[in-house]
Amino acid sequence: MSLKLTATGPWLGWATVIAAAAAAAGLWLGWTAPMGDGNDRWKLVAAQSSVTYGQVIATGEHDAWAFGWDILGIGAWLPMADGPHRPTAFHWDGDRWTKSDFPVTRGNIGPVAASAPSNVWALAGDEGNTAVLRWDGRAWTIVHKLPGTAGSLAVTADNDVWIFGDHKTWHYNGATWSEQSVSFSAFRVSARSATDIWALDGDAPFVHHFDGKVWTRVNLTEALPKAAPLSDDFPPDPTGPRLTAITADPSGTWITGEIGASSFLLFQTGSGWRSEDTSAKAGRMVRDLPPVPDGRGGHWFLGSTDINGYDSALAHRDPSGRWTRVSSGGELTSLSAVPGGPLLATGVIGKASGVFRNLS
Repeated sequence: MSLKLTATGPWLGWATVIAAAAAAAGLWLGWTAPMGDGNDRWKLVAAQSSVTYGQVIATGEHDAWAFGWDILGIGAWLPMADGPHRPTAFHWDGDRWTKSDFPVTRGNIGPVAASAPSNVWALAGDEGNTAVLRWDGRAWTIVHKLPGTAGSLAVTADNDVWIFGDHKTWHYNGATWSEQSVSFSAFRVSARSATDIWALDGDAPFVHHFDGKVWTRVNLTEALPKAAPLSDDFPPDPTGPRLTAITADPSGTWITGEIGASSFLLFQTGSGWRSEDTSAKAGRMVRDLPPVPDGRGGHWFLGSTDINGYDSALAHRDPSGRWTRVSSGGELTSLSAVPGGPLLATGVIGKASGVFRNLS
């Protein structure tokens, strides 16, 4: 498949490529040379600084969105000041990236999810309220407003949208909204279908599963690492393991987490749940991003090469459990995969910032 992504900045500097094929993940290995529009592994395709620390989501084979914010008022002039924010959104139609105006002018963009290019949803919070936004293929509209702050979002179809708050859920069936109390506060969610939804518990090491009728709690304590590996850089973490993100896809249910300065991966097998230390394989995964399916049973992760997790690396785990990690040469902040196509990321590489496309 050929995808045309238009770079918006000039080619600056020089590049030296020391390359060898990484058979496990199809990556380029070697030194990353900086350029004015990325480097020899990541090409800048949308020079939009407002999405540098935002998020990108591929919604179709020739469709994607990048979300971020502009700082308003005094914060725009003082480097240490923050907010208020104006949400920004940029749409890729398979050819170019263009700005798309939101019907909200202030606030922060929270979770985003989609089931199709014409069914994209986002939550925008401001002053203690949450606006539920939907893109129907033509424009963004506010379809609902919720009191307080909603933390998670799951979309499986036009008539199946879930929003999660503090021990509450709101469900949209295509015509009406319904509110329901639940026994947990969802931290992250992922859905395979309307009858197969998974939610991480924000208060305990549990994952909750919805089968279309009821929620069932799964206790993950036995599968979690009991103590962090000894480290001279970080003291022992008295709070124990922390679950950070979840992906439910045809290959299984995959959960990332961290204990101390060590990252781990938790996944479901035929005999139960299994934990795998990923620190040496992927590096720290401090962005709390869900695993990204590669379409072949493997997954992409946004790892790192330093103990603090700031120097980003693209890590890949194939279906057999073999890992490959390659430095990105910068700081990436979100990751998504175009179905059958390239990886997209937001972040900053050298002097370039915005949306990048992986060149591997």
